[in-house]
Amino acid sequence: MLDINHTTAWIDLLSTYEVNPKYGDPDVIDQYLDQRDADPFDSQWMVAHGNLTAIIDSMLVADRKKIEMLQNRASKQIYETIIGQISHSDLAAYATDDVRLIVGFLVTGQINSFVLEMKESYERGDLPNVEKSPFS
Repeated sequence: MLDINHTTAWIDLLSTYEVNPKYGDPDVIDQYLDQRDADPFDSQWMVAHGNLTAIIDSMLVADRKKIEMLQNRASKQIYETIIGQISHSDLAAYATDDVRLIVGFLVTGQINSFVLEMKESYERGDLPNVEKSPFS
């Protein structure tokens, strides 16, 4: 059974997200994105994504459509929020991918410590930590 209410509440929380002022510097953003594309963060993100894809692919079409609608809503929310605050499309795209992953785990009720840490980062008004990974 999908957890629509909890997931919707989390998506609504994204409307209050404020980008950390340190990301107002394009050089800081570029360094952050480079770190995201390296291990251990990148490999952990890809494993979580692969696991979620397998879970969703095994679901009924109607449930997959509901999940996609929630992911699309969350994606639009975070993308518009980041673009509105710092106008950096690459950072907004990465955040969009993150929230799609987080929403997928939330709505399906799956637990993943890496995704949970990303979720908590966004809830604190930050981006996922790439400098040190407690999961490596």
